[in-house]
Amino acid sequence: MQQHPIPQNVTTYKFRLVGNMTLKQFLELASGGVIAWLIFSSNLNFLIKWTLGPIFGILGFALAFIPFENRPLDQWILNFIKAVYSPTQFIWKPAPKPLDIFTPSKPKPAQPKTSSAQPQKLEEYLQSLPQTPTTAFEKAESKYLSHITNLFGALGAKVPFPKKSIPQPKTPISSPIKGVRVRKLMHPQMCLLPHITVYKTPPEPKLAAIPDAFKKIPTKPKATATPAAVKPKPKKPIVIKPPTTPPPSIPITNVSFAKDVIIPQASQKPNLISGITLDKAGKIIPNAILEIKDSGNHPVRALKSNKLGQFFIATPLTDGIYAISSEHPDHRFAIMKFEAKNEVIPPLKIQAIN
Repeated sequence: MQQHPIPQNVTTYKFRLVGNMTLKQFLELASGGVIAWLIFSSNLNFLIKWTLGPIFGILGFALAFIPFENRPLDQWILNFIKAVYSPTQFIWKPAPKPLDIFTPSKPKPAQPKTSSAQPQKLEEYLQSLPQTPTTAFEKAESKYLSHITNLFGALGAKVPFPKKSIPQPKTPISSPIKGVRVRKLMHPQMCLLPHITVYKTPPEPKLAAIPDAFKKIPTKPKATATPAAVKPKPKKPIVIKPPTTPPPSIPITNVSFAKDVIIPQASQKPNLISGITLDKAGKIIPNAILEIKDSGNHPVRALKSNKLGQFFIATPLTDGIYAISSEHPDHRFAIMKFEAKNEVIPPLKIQAIN
């Protein structure tokens, strides 16, 4: 198997000096050549010169132009140094963790006590606010709310923030039961908002009786003499059409099976219907509409044959007797009956009678 090459770095731009030689390759080649020239021009031993000089020259050329497995030589050297000096063994030491029962719990900060606002101070603050001019709607609303508050006060409940506008209830009525205070409830006075009227539908107007003088009195048609010159129009003769013949009744036959026809969608489960539609000569009829009805003449399935004249259903039928009626603009079919008995039904052959 042919291996795919390693993806190259094509996103960064590399400056090229001559041909495909980049600036990095030029520096590597130049550094190898300079080191080799310095070794040859030094006063070292003859063997040392001709040993180290070619090595550095060849190394600079290899770094610049000789890759190994599509990787430059300098990358191999850096990876080798990292692999040598990187650690190859790691030791895990669990850090001692004291148990929760021995750690002192931090004291919770004391929550400042918030004193509940007093109703008198809140009422004074609300009264100190600048008042806006009240409208008729607000006056009516305030009057209705004060009446509701008065009703709660009459029942013995504590009314928060009482206002001066709330009318005082009447004197309590003495009760024979001790410890029970009885007050007489006031009638709720529903205050209507200003400029509100209740709309009432106007009464339906009654039709006035027509006097007898204006009633039409049937009069007999006057006999007018027809002049001799005017001839009456001849009446058209009445043509009696012969009665049309009723359409021929659709015959009902038992279903026939297509044993010599191979259908790819042939049913392999019980009570599934599949088959093919053919004309009188045995040719395929596409786009034929089929309707399956139960014994009560209720439609349970409706399907259409494909371009090869094949049809099938995906959900099985319940046990019983069914009838298949087929329709096509160019052909006429008979109604075919069959019985589903929880058995595999072979492919049906729906063939036209004319």
